[in-house]
Amino acid sequence: MQAKQVLQNVEKAVKAAGGQLENIVKWNIYLVEGQDPGIGFAAFQQVAGHLENPPAITVVKVAGFAHPDFLLEMDSVAVLPL
Repeated sequence: MQAKQVLQNVEKAVKAAGGQLENIVKWNIYLVEGQDPGIGFAAFQQVAGHLENPPAITVVKVAGFAHPDFLLEMDSVAVLPL
């Protein structure tokens, strides 16, 4: 559930800047050790699986985050039209 929410948040941020998911060229995903990366990938497929040119994705496992309830964090790089 956290993965889907994070993806929706990133999509809203990109749209607010005038772009679309298609403008994202790089995703960085940070998972707490022990979490199944397949769950996050499934959420990504639901939100962005339709993309003709999917972005590069890096997945990094971490010991934890500042808040113990957080299981993942994501950031992305988008190239927006002028």
